Amino acid sequence: MRSNYRRVLAVIGLAGLLALPATAAWAEDPVTLNPASKVADSAGVLGNRKADVEEAIKKLGTDHQLNLYVVYVKSFTNPDDSALWGQAVAEKAKLSSNSLVLSIATDARKYQLTKHSASKITNEQRQKVLDSAVYPQVQNGDYAQAAVNAAAAIGDAAGGGSGTVPSGGGAGTAVLVGTGVVAAGGVGTYLYLRNRRKKASQASSASYGPQGAELDPLASLTVEELRRKSGSLLIEADDAIKSSEQELGFAEAQYGESAVGNFTKALQDAKGHMSESFKLQQQLDDHIPDTEEQQRTWLGEIIRRSEAALASLREQKADFDLLRELEKTAPQALAAVNAGAREAEAKIANSEQTLAGLRAKYADSALVQVSDNITQAKERLAFVQNATETAQEKLGVGEGSLAAAAVRAAEEGLHQTNVLIDAISKVSGSLDEARNGLEAAVVDISQDLAQAKAMIQQGAHSELAGPVARVEASLAQVKEEIQGGKIDPIATLERVEAAHQSLDQSLSGIRDQQEQARRAQASLQQTIMSAQAQISATSDYITARRGGVGTEARTRLAEAQRNLDYALSISRNDPVTALTYAQQAHALAAQAAQLAQTDVDHFGGYANQGYGGGGMFGGGGGGGLGGAILGGILINSILNGGGGGWGGGHSDGGGWGGDSGGFGGDSGGGWGGDSGGGGDF
Repeated sequence: MRSNYRRVLAVIGLAGLLALPATAAWAEDPVTLNPASKVADSAGVLGNRKADVEEAIKKLGTDHQLNLYVVYVKSFTNPDDSALWGQAVAEKAKLSSNSLVLSIATDARKYQLTKHSASKITNEQRQKVLDSAVYPQVQNGDYAQAAVNAAAAIGDAAGGGSGTVPSGGGAGTAVLVGTGVVAAGGVGTYLYLRNRRKKASQASSASYGPQGAELDPLASLTVEELRRKSGSLLIEADDAIKSSEQELGFAEAQYGESAVGNFTKALQDAKGHMSESFKLQQQLDDHIPDTEEQQRTWLGEIIRRSEAALASLREQKADFDLLRELEKTAPQALAAVNAGAREAEAKIANSEQTLAGLRAKYADSALVQVSDNITQAKERLAFVQNATETAQEKLGVGEGSLAAAAVRAAEEGLHQTNVLIDAISKVSGSLDEARNGLEAAVVDISQDLAQAKAMIQQGAHSELAGPVARVEASLAQVKEEIQGGKIDPIATLERVEAAHQSLDQSLSGIRDQQEQARRAQASLQQTIMSAQAQISATSDYITARRGGVGTEARTRLAEAQRNLDYALSISRNDPVTALTYAQQAHALAAQAAQLAQTDVDHFGGYANQGYGGGGMFGGGGGGGLGGAILGGILINSILNGGGGGWGGGHSDGGGWGGDSGGFGGDSGGGWGGDSGGGGDF
């Protein structure tokens, strides 16, 4: 967060507007919100119902990505106007457009629902919520139910309703079942349509043709321009998701799962968009020619979905910053980073020994994706030291926002250090598992080979002669490699499985359906294991080097995961089809690995690309800056001495953070919205 985005609310006291009977002893100034529980009850009216209110708030956040804060005081003061009081609370917390504050003064039974001027909840819906959900319960003195019903009515409004309490969730219901749950396959559609509705409400800024039809802003771009724009946004959104996952992990560890439910939902929605975007990008990249109309349609959809993914994360930015409060908790966060860095340093020494053992045991080709992990981990750890020293320095001179930026950089550097180290142990486990699986696979294929040869010798099925000869040659080569010393067990196992599958295909007309399913199931398990290992290794490789990896590698990896997920979902009922998808998953992940390695090789020299000179973390490529750039932790605003964020790296669209917003960035605007209606901020 940057100080120049903080605007102080000019509170205008309207004396006499509300005659609040509360005494000065019970009067309360605008409070500081609790970002974890989202409930403040200095009036002491909730008792054992606080959990019910928190559950209703959580449900609203999960279902609709809206944050509801509930405040109970005896009476409002400084200002004593309920609308201005609620507005001051929201401004004090610097809440974003997806947040609302329900303020209730219990002595005077006054209340206010405060929303951002850019909220998707309209003034009419807000009034309906107050009239239908809050007023009856406040008059009855059931303050807990007022909040529970308000959360339900706000959910109704967010789902397109008028803002009333849904049937079955009215007065007397302690825990409300929220409405508007997004269907499993429809998160992308929900956000896309919601953004379209929001865009429609901002008609004054849109462009229209002569007949009043809204013009598509992408229509004037060429296909090549659309490709550049979509590629840039794909990388930006993908990096945003990776950074947000890490930030979310820190927040969940500190505050618990219940405090981050709406952030988790935002991340899931963003991932839903990106899954569809990568699917479309794969269609554009495949060997099948596409018409210009198809290209324009798919590229436009990728652009819109990537923008929606970014918007999904940005909407939560202000509230996420409020939750973490890094400017206030920087010393504690730094202590945690330093402790983690010491642990990582010890792990690096152990990982060096592990890698040396793997090199003595397996072929170099088996270790390509982790061959430089020790070097990279040491670079990230050097950057962590650099960033923590910078954070300490900024804290010492009172530059809290820059200290928070440095803390975030240190946290991400430490995260990548651990990814690099852990990848070595994961590869070690995968190689050992593949080696064991290889021995079993050789036994299985030898048995089927013997069965096929026996058929030929009996004068039946002479068509098996060709496949049998090819499998015999392949098997002999594999046995020779195993006896010769160091091998790549994953690649060798893949060859054995491919040979076995070709023999299975030849035997498919001979074997009964039950035997075919048994063989497919046996082969499927091995293929799934290989695909999972390849996807995991490639994902770790890209995560720690995302500043140098482009769209093709990311697209193949996303498609690999999608194919594997589908294979797993049908593996029990349809192992034959599942095997095909698992094989495709492995092939796509292997392609992603090769593309990512090529990108990083071409990226080279990152430590000396003119990034020195006045940057926040010092000049030159030392202090781990080169590795941080390759890791996508930094963007130019930091390197040039600015106070923005970091992320991105390989895309023309810049990185994640800085002015782009997101969980860990800054997003300007949105403050001091219209003051009409008594509750906007």
